[in-house]
Amino acid sequence: MATYTTSCCFLESILIFSILTALSAAQNISGFTANLFQRDAFDNPNLSQTELIRRVVARSVWRTNMSSSITPNSPTADIIRDTNQFYMKIRLGTPPVDIIALVDTGSDLTWTQCLPCTRCFPQHQPLFDTRASLSYGTIQCDPSLPCPPWHGIKCKDGLCRHNIRYADGMRTKGLLSTETLRMDSTAYSTVQIPSYIFGCGMNNKDNVGGIGSGVIGLGAGPQSIVTQLGDLSGRKFSYCLMPLDLPGRVSHIHFGDRAAVSGPGTITLPLVPGQRGNFYHVTLEAFTVGRTRIPFTGHSGAVEQGNIIIDSGSALITVPRHFYAQIKQVVTTQTHAPVVPEPDQLLELCFRKDRSLQLPSIVANFRGGNVPLKRFNAFVTLGSVTCLAFRVSERFITYGGLAQQNFLVGFDQHARRVSFKPFQCSHA
Repeated sequence: MATYTTSCCFLESILIFSILTALSAAQNISGFTANLFQRDAFDNPNLSQTELIRRVVARSVWRTNMSSSITPNSPTADIIRDTNQFYMKIRLGTPPVDIIALVDTGSDLTWTQCLPCTRCFPQHQPLFDTRASLSYGTIQCDPSLPCPPWHGIKCKDGLCRHNIRYADGMRTKGLLSTETLRMDSTAYSTVQIPSYIFGCGMNNKDNVGGIGSGVIGLGAGPQSIVTQLGDLSGRKFSYCLMPLDLPGRVSHIHFGDRAAVSGPGTITLPLVPGQRGNFYHVTLEAFTVGRTRIPFTGHSGAVEQGNIIIDSGSALITVPRHFYAQIKQVVTTQTHAPVVPEPDQLLELCFRKDRSLQLPSIVANFRGGNVPLKRFNAFVTLGSVTCLAFRVSERFITYGGLAQQNFLVGFDQHARRVSFKPFQCSHA
């Protein structure tokens, strides 16, 4: 989820969850776990697999056009999934109020819509009323006491304010604030984090729609929830995304030591600097289709460092046109089946759905290791057609959520690495 200069966060990378979470500075907790649910199943459990996947792909396409095993006793939290986005439930204020917001690996600041609001988009929960909370506070500023030097934060009329615009058209303006953040746990008692810094949005726009009231940032910046959790997160988190067609559609996210990803089959890649702020950049060297290796070279003719973003909120793998054309050609040649149009024109390369359809294997060749993709990671079935789950984008090159299904994906900000381990997420 990328923001523009004022605080660019690409909403595609939205990893969302509802956190009924175990965090306690008073207790020696090594981490906590959350469950992930698809919001479409949450709102309408009767949706067919085809319709669910169609919504996932359509959302991802729209955004592109716009711009070791898990410990079973880990504290758990609920996470609601909206197509390929995840919503996190936290509790703000005294008395506490439930907040459901998009979780975004590509941005940092947590914000929610607040009263009084001059412009707010529809949400399922009531707007957060700062006047009803005994623990709410604003952050004052003056020339001798500047605001935090974060993107989109400026001092105006003696108060620090945020102004954030996202690549998909979402935006928020309001007051940089402090509040008590509470998280419930099935394994520990309810805990709280005082003076959590967040944005109180009072002039907001959301072109996408959904159940959420804002964003919870999982980026690497100082204002992200990962950073503000301090020792409770250890600057580590991991998640496991269930394939779309599995019953229950439950996924999980972990923070802290419980987020460690290791063991047989684990591929660990270095996180490297990139051109788009606090994204999680890695270097993609090639895709191997069958036995054909297709190098991912940039304008210089060489593989460019940090050329792709690990983006759980975007459904598809997005690559530039020249690279997509090579992949498309090789997949078409190796499939030995006629190409047919996808009725909604969401994806370019499709074949008629058939039990005898033989699709080539695809491996993502990263600098640091190779990640083999299963059929549901690289292809999606939409009604009568099966399509390559790749999309063209010249601006945001992403390794999306479909490619990460049934992998335990772990981020370690201190060690600057991300790990992939094949895993049955239904067993997490």
